[in-house]
Amino acid sequence: MFHAILVGIDGSDRTEGVITVATDLARAFGASLHVLCVVDPAYFLTEPDGVRPNATDEIDYPAAAMEREGADDLVARVVLRLSEQKLCAEGSVVQGEPAEQILEIAAVLGCDAVVLGHRHLSWLGRMTERSVCHEVLGKVSVPVLVVPSPDGKHSAPAIRQG
Repeated sequence: MFHAILVGIDGSDRTEGVITVATDLARAFGASLHVLCVVDPAYFLTEPDGVRPNATDEIDYPAAAMEREGADDLVARVVLRLSEQKLCAEGSVVQGEPAEQILEIAAVLGCDAVVLGHRHLSWLGRMTERSVCHEVLGKVSVPVLVVPSPDGKHSAPAIRQG
C-alpha cells in the first residue's frame, strides 16, 4: 500500500514518536522513508558549494548557523539510525513554510503517505499560531498519520538537540 513515506520532524519532543511510528509503518509495508526538516528562511544559510555554514557565518549569523547546523545534524542522525535498522532512508533540510514544503517535497518524491507530529495548541495558540498539521491536512492528497505530543500538551519546536 505505501512505498514512500515523508517524515516531517522538527527536533521537538514529538520527533521521537514521529520517527517510531514512521519506522513501524515502513517496516509493515516495506516502504522507504524521507526525513524532512523545514527551516525558516530567515535562519537558513546556504553556501555556494552546498556545505554547511562556515566559520565566518557562525560569527556573522550565529543564530542562523546554529539553526541550520542543528537541522542538518538532526536529519543526519535520524537517517543514520534508520539505515542502521536496515530501512531505506534519506533526508533533507529545506527552507520555507513548513506546510508548503511538506506538500511540495511529498509530491516531488512521489510519497504516498506523510507522518507528522501534532502540537496541542491552547485556544489562544490556535488563534495566534499556525498549525502545520492542520494546513497539511487541508491540502494533502495522500494519507497523513498524525502523532500527538507525548504528554498531550503544547510544546514549541526546537531543532537544536545535543
